[in-house]
Amino acid sequence: MRAIIVDDELLVAQNLNLLLKRYCPEVEVLQMAHSAADAERLIKELEPDLIFLDVEMPGGNGFDLLKRFTQIRFGIIFVTAFDHYAIQAIKFSAIDYLLKPIDINELKGAVAKAQEQLKNRSINQSLNILLHNMAQPATKLQKLSLPTQDGMTFIAINDIIYCESDGNYTIFYLDDGQKLLITRQIGVYEELLPEPLFCRIHRQYIINVNKVARYVKGRGGHVVMTDGQEIDVAVRKKEDFLNAYSLI
Repeated sequence: MRAIIVDDELLVAQNLNLLLKRYCPEVEVLQMAHSAADAERLIKELEPDLIFLDVEMPGGNGFDLLKRFTQIRFGIIFVTAFDHYAIQAIKFSAIDYLLKPIDINELKGAVAKAQEQLKNRSINQSLNILLHNMAQPATKLQKLSLPTQDGMTFIAINDIIYCESDGNYTIFYLDDGQKLLITRQIGVYEELLPEPLFCRIHRQYIINVNKVARYVKGRGGHVVMTDGQEIDVAVRKKEDFLNAYSLI
């Protein structure tokens, strides 16, 4: 993959270039840009396959830069040192990111993910999800990209009824009756889906608290979801659930 590194910190860009040469030989770094304006010019001139993009730069952040392109034909790996909300929005879009200082294993994983994304041609849809979520208040991330076995699926989080663990996979149950088998473990979504709207009530289940039709008391009790599914509430999760239920 032909790549451009976009970072206003020269030393950071140089260090990333060295790491790529040593650990990711499939990536050829064409140029390094140190501002949004330089990056825009180089992207148009060189038409790279992949951009390593700093979130904060002089003359506009990485998201502002991407808005200047009507068609995105390159993969994106964000590189950032901060901004929790930006990271959450990036995670929702299934576009990868690296935290500074860069971890070598995370770098390798991000490059592999970018290759897969380019092969599946899903970058434009993922970017649309990202830019949509960035325009929302920090408490209202609304759309989610989900990696399935044959590509990517894009859903509104309010359409999720509950998630069920299936080993290394997660099954999403949606309002329209769909069941999506997602190639990530449920712990990824426990961290990602916003509280208190979503609550893990059992080692196997995360529920959308808004989709609880009723709660039946008991030692832990159980919930009846809007699709009729009954799910036990683990005793140790009962207090967390009741607290979340009272806030919705």
